[in-house]
Amino acid sequence: MNHPEENLIDPASACQMLGVDQHSLLRGINDGLVPAYCIGGAVRFRPSELRHPALSGLDEHYRAKDEHFAA
Repeated sequence: MNHPEENLIDPASACQMLGVDQHSLLRGINDGLVPAYCIGGAVRFRPSELRHPALSGLDEHYRAKDEHFAA
């Protein structure tokens, strides 16, 4: 996908944009749900990719998953 001149954002901004905590963001990255880029040792995100409808409700996804396995 072509992303001309798009500014990358840091994890704190990604959390704010998605409405999730850092733990859920990291789980989403590790699970392959949240696209992230490592640039010079820093993790960065493309805002346009975080607007994908599949990422809405990420906290609820993990909360339900945790409750399922806790039962």
